[in-house]
Amino acid sequence: MNRERVDRLRSWSRGMNARARIAATRSRSRLVLTIAVVLGVVSITVTGTWAAWTASDVNSSNTFSTSTILLADNQGGEAGSATNTGTYLFNVTNLSPSSSATTACIGVDFTGTATSMTLGATLGGADQTTLQGQLTLNTAVYRTGGTTNVTPGSNTNSGACTGYPVSGSDVTIGSQGATLQSWAASGPYSIASPVTHTWYKFTVSGLPAGDTNCATYCNRTITIAFTWTLTAT
Repeated sequence: MNRERVDRLRSWSRGMNARARIAATRSRSRLVLTIAVVLGVVSITVTGTWAAWTASDVNSSNTFSTSTILLADNQGGEAGSATNTGTYLFNVTNLSPSSSATTACIGVDFTGTATSMTLGATLGGADQTTLQGQLTLNTAVYRTGGTTNVTPGSNTNSGACTGYPVSGSDVTIGSQGATLQSWAASGPYSIASPVTHTWYKFTVSGLPAGDTNCATYCNRTITIAFTWTLTAT
């Protein structure tokens, strides 16, 4: 091969290498540019997330409260928003054949918007079975006129009837003169309206004259609990 031809081959080889280097350089440049564009997009996206605004509007302390109701008597009993058992209305001892009847009065009051009220009775005591048919509830009434002063949770009356109103009239509660057993079993009784600031009167008979058998009737005890139940809104 002559020298001229060798020189042409060398020149062609150098041109091919140069073009390859230029192509490689261009490919690397395009790759770098692509990576830069992608990083730029990611950077813009991330930067946009960091720059978001957050605001909260809080309406707090919303409150819901239940209503208040209080049913109380002037023997110290109360129920509803406050509770107290109070004291007994009757405390009769030493009953004997032909003993006298006993009368006691109590004032009952309530607060709140009432929809109904009832009065019932529950008998108890060690000798309920023996005495529940012997003693009678001669009087069970409430007074439509006048009012009673009730101090919730305080015993202010002790069963006395001195404050029982002269005005107004009595409304009977159940059968008058029924045995304690019968009267209690027929309840509870509806109290009309219902009424408040109201006096109630009860009379319980003594031991009947014919109950002379000491083995049957001596040393016996029966209890009665009067219960007013108020439904209110």
